[in-house]
Amino acid sequence: MLLKILTKNSPDAIEFSEKVKKLAEEMGFKITEGNNHDLVIVIGGDGTLLKAVKLNSPVIGIKFGRRSALLDINPENVKDVLVRLKNGDYIVDEYVMLNLRTKQTRAVAFNEVAILFDNPETILGSVSVGEKKIIFEGDGVLASTPQGSWAWSYSATRTLLHKGVNGIEITFMNCIVPDMRNIIIPMKEKVTIKLEDKGRPQIAKIIVDGEVVGYLRSGEDEEAIITEHERKAKILRFYKRIDLGYL
Repeated sequence: MLLKILTKNSPDAIEFSEKVKKLAEEMGFKITEGNNHDLVIVIGGDGTLLKAVKLNSPVIGIKFGRRSALLDINPENVKDVLVRLKNGDYIVDEYVMLNLRTKQTRAVAFNEVAILFDNPETILGSVSVGEKKIIFEGDGVLASTPQGSWAWSYSATRTLLHKGVNGIEITFMNCIVPDMRNIIIPMKEKVTIKLEDKGRPQIAKIIVDGEVVGYLRSGEDEEAIITEHERKAKILRFYKRIDLGYL
């Protein structure tokens, strides 16, 4: 089995990754730094995990970060985990992801896509699902996966999506209009977000999993389209599933 180790950029994590690499090689695993691999070992926190789940391979998560909600392996258990991996003694948790498409930008989201103001003023926009169109004015809007609903969105809504719901949570951030915080739509639906006519040009940041990936501008042909990604992220569990019911 060909393993890739993705490590948080800290001295302790880098030092520990060398120990994991040596142990894995002693047990017969091969290590690569390239793009072809069977599995990714994450040593870090949620930020490192967000990079790993988009590499098209199953992930093992070793806690080495300040926040590690979806990483369930303690560093002292690594040898036991590698033994279980070799024996096929694990289960696979799958997580839906989102596709983002604009004229200039393509991205994959594990947690959420955010359209947020770029200037210190409200933005006027719309969210369309099928024939339904909702106009909003405020700081912006989030489109979150079930696992993303406990991240950024949770700070605004204090509501959570159960993993089994298989839906997208649309969260309106500090909005004057509409008079609601969020709506839940089926994952199969296409979500279209636009900036509407405010009497002057508007621009908003597009943020995917905490990183600015582009900008959305007002105009008839400018829109952000969000759909279900064709692939699911896979995280291997060796002891028990994460014991938060909504994950």
